[in-house]
Order: sequence, then C-alpha cells, then structure tokens
Amino acid sequence: MTFGGLMPESAKILPFRARPGVVSCPREEAAARAKRYLATPATERSVELRDSALADGDVLTALLSHLWEVINTTPAAVSSEAPEIYKWLSSRDERQFFFDERDYFLGESALLAGASLRLLGRREDTERWLDRSDASFRHTVAPVAHLARVSYTRLTLRYDMHRHDDLLELVPSLALTFKKLGMQNDFAKCEFLHAMSLKELGRVEEAAELLERLAVGQDSRVDSALAGMALVNLGNLRSEQELFEEATRAYTQAAPLLQKADRHSALADLKLMLAGTLQRTGNLTAAVEAFRESVNDHETLGMATRAAYGRLFLAGALLEAQRPREAEWEILAALPVIDEQQMAPEGATAVALLRESVRQRKTDPRVLLELRRYLQARG
Repeated sequence: MTFGGLMPESAKILPFRARPGVVSCPREEAAARAKRYLATPATERSVELRDSALADGDVLTALLSHLWEVINTTPAAVSSEAPEIYKWLSSRDERQFFFDERDYFLGESALLAGASLRLLGRREDTERWLDRSDASFRHTVAPVAHLARVSYTRLTLRYDMHRHDDLLELVPSLALTFKKLGMQNDFAKCEFLHAMSLKELGRVEEAAELLERLAVGQDSRVDSALAGMALVNLGNLRSEQELFEEATRAYTQAAPLLQKADRHSALADLKLMLAGTLQRTGNLTAAVEAFRESVNDHETLGMATRAAYGRLFLAGALLEAQRPREAEWEILAALPVIDEQQMAPEGATAVALLRESVRQRKTDPRVLLELRRYLQARG
C-alpha cells in the first residue's frame, strides 16, 4: 500500500523473483493434496511425496492451515508434523522459494510446533520453537503481525508459569498491536488471557466482567470457541464463589459452543471443572464420572501432564467417596508421569510422601491435597 501516490524508493529495487518451476494450484486442489499427505503415515511417505507437497507453496499453505485447525483437537499429531516441515524447509536453499516464502514458512511451522508443545505441557521445547519462529519471521517483509502472534504464545507460557504480574504488564501493549492491525480475534484472545490472569490473582469481579463480555459473543470478533472457553472459566469462577447454579448454567452454555468448534481440549477442561463443582455440592458419584471422562479425554489428546493432574483430583474425590483402592490406582498411574515430565521438581517431598502412603495402603488425603496445590501453583 502506498500513501499520497508515492512509492518508497526501497520498494522499487527489491529483487522480486518468480517461484521457480511451480504453477499455481487451485485452493480446493491444494487442500485435498494437503489432506492426502497428512493421511499418509509418516513412515510410508516417500521422498517424492514429501518433496512434491512441501515444495508447492499453495499445498504447504493449505497444510499449515489445516494443522492450525486441528491443533486443539490433536496437539500431539501437530507437534510431530510441524517440526518435520521445519526440518525439510531448513534443508532447502531460499532461492527455491518465492521472495520471503521460506522465512515465512519456517516461522509458521516453528510457531505451530511451539503452540502444540505448549498444549502438551513441554515448556522448554515450546520456548525453543518460539525462538526459532521469531528468528524466521524477522526476515519477512512485513513481520509485525507474525511476531505479535509469537508474543501472544509467549504470554500464554507466562500464564502457565503463573507469572501473572508480568502478563498484566505486557498484554495491553500486545492487544493494542492486534487492534491496530485489525486482528480482532487475536485482540479478543488477549482480553481472555487478561481475564484469566485477573482470575488467578483473585481480582474476581474484574475477571468476571471481562469473561462475561467475551461470553456474550455479540461482538463479531469473538468466535464460538473463545466464547465457550470464557463461559467455562466464568463457571469455574462462580463455582469457587459457591454460586453453583450460575456455574452450572455457564457450563451448559459452553458445551455446545466448544463442540461446534471441535475444541476437545477445552471440553476436557470443562469436564474437569464441572467435576469440581459436583464434588463441592456433594454429588460424588457424578463428580467421579466427570473426572474420569476428563482424564480419558486428555489422554486421548496426548496431554499426559494434564491427565496426570486430573488423576490427582479424581483420587481426591474417590477418597472422599470412601473408595481408597481406586484412589490408589489413580495415584499410581499419575506419579510416573509427574516424575517423567518433571512436573514437581520442588515438590519431591510431597511426591515421596504420597508414594509411601500409597505403598502402605494408607493414602494421606492431606499430602494428596498438598501435591495438587503445588502443581496448581506451578501451573
């Protein structure tokens, strides 16, 4: 875009070059080829198949777009596909691509890898991939919007790590960037993240006001998935205030929105929060069932750390329901994941005490609660 009929001098001398030997592929055909590529097991993909798909900018665009669509449904699959795309692109010379395509595709595949790994709870890997994405996007002609998306994912990491003061300081600037760029849904996501940090810091009414605004969904910038997630967390907030009817109503409104958007990870979290509400109201049988469904859903999605976290809540409900043997099974299933994923490096004492109490078949509810609180505080 030019202003006042003037073209910047730099734009007149940029060395645009055509994509070598590639004919534009219609959108429908590109999408079909991308889906066929993903439907082929990685071990069965020939070099020719991989090269023909990834070397075609239209097919690669469709491929990355599809991975973004399913990242919340199958984060484990995305975390496997995205690094392979990045690796393939890294092995190619930039002269094989049109203008800054290679840098853009490197940045996009790295951001996909980071975002999916974050959903799987692998924070160090997430940060590494975000660094790669940032470095690649900086070499594109118009990096601002892409770098803002990387910054948003970095802020979600701060939320996961309970660095809420940092987030509250930084999110207004990022939200303003999205607003100026006309990226309304990304602006709404910043508001949601803002609300979540306010909730964690105990600023309940401020959080509720933001969540209710997003949950209403009358503003076109709020998609159904985001409105559903706002309702889930509004329900959790009302449950903690012991406003159980309002909490249940919010959960009921959230479910169809999340189902429509195929947000299976958010639905699994909804079941976790609903289970907590049912437990608080004394409906232990229904609470146990909801906790089990949440754990199973997280495991199906490959979210092992989230499933282990849910198992500890399930164990607590089982103990309260006088079902200690079942509680032991859930704890024994959770502890190896907690160790393997290093979920509680400073909570080793609580882990050891819980393991010993289970070994003696005298599970200590207080130690279980202590470990749960530690994991919750650590994010």
